[in-house]
Amino acid sequence: MNTVRSLIAILLFAIPFTSLAQDVKTIRLKPNKNLYKPHNYYVSKVIDARDDTTNIGIMRAGIMNKPVQVTLDGGVAYAINQFINNSIKQDEENDAMEMHIIQLKIEEKNVDMRQQAEVAFVVAFYQNGNKLVEYTGSSYIQTGFDAGAYLEKLIKSSIERSLKDFDNWYTRTETTAGVQTNVRFLATTDDKDLILYNNTRKLKLNDFQGEPDEMSKGSAATYSGIGMKYTHERKGRTVKLDVSLYVYFDKSKSWCKENGKSAKTLNHEQLHFDITALNACALMQKIKAFNFSIDNYAAELENLLKEADKDGSKLQNDYDRETTHGIKQDLQNNWDENIRKQLSDTYCY
Repeated sequence: MNTVRSLIAILLFAIPFTSLAQDVKTIRLKPNKNLYKPHNYYVSKVIDARDDTTNIGIMRAGIMNKPVQVTLDGGVAYAINQFINNSIKQDEENDAMEMHIIQLKIEEKNVDMRQQAEVAFVVAFYQNGNKLVEYTGSSYIQTGFDAGAYLEKLIKSSIERSLKDFDNWYTRTETTAGVQTNVRFLATTDDKDLILYNNTRKLKLNDFQGEPDEMSKGSAATYSGIGMKYTHERKGRTVKLDVSLYVYFDKSKSWCKENGKSAKTLNHEQLHFDITALNACALMQKIKAFNFSIDNYAAELENLLKEADKDGSKLQNDYDRETTHGIKQDLQNNWDENIRKQLSDTYCY
């Protein structure tokens, strides 16, 4: 009899104790294939740096509006790390950053007869143990139904906003960031139709192999230009940009009529080629001096080439107009002396 009473007493004691244990609602952060992908860093590790890591807040659930603890599946650090890596393919060639979660707190309340869910989010980014920057933000949503259903969306949008904000900030910082540019001229080509500029190799009449334009008043035409190739290697906020320029004369498109085959004509056309080479040298200087942006260097490089083409065309037209295509010998001599002196003063060739 004493034994039975003891058992009953234990059961009566245990029942109210277990009824006080709080239920838990677990949120799983499902992958987001449209998640913002950082350009200049990757998240190497997520650390839960909150004082209380047991939950992310309390919300009311069920018909009885019972308060329950809310957690992320696997814990905050694990859940956010998995969310990022399952949503985007991180580029580990970029700079490694640790993402420290300083605060992640949810709250539910009634506002004007509507349910409102709020998320307070504070995150700091660390590199090599050093704190770089901290972001504080909050977001909320109001609905006439259960606002708790939107908590996952609010948490994921807070994470994405911090990834994007830090990427923008990190891009603007000057430390070790930027485009390192190397420019050179090519001396050879595999294209048999092209002659690359060399100040020791002058044009010859038999280099003009194109079909003459009988409708043209000119006795010859030089088809020359500036070619550009480039390779780029990006690591974090540093880009190594290697640019190769070449000044070419196209034998298949350049032509000379029979009545124009003379030393005078050849000299006039050679200077057209020299002008192209001088313009290419100026382009090299501009590329070396240009402050390229790490997110737009390819377009900026192409724009410099377009500007060089435009400047070169103007100079070529001025040359033909002033010399009347080489007919005015005194002006032709002036152009010869001026252009060739400028070429001799450069280090390009």
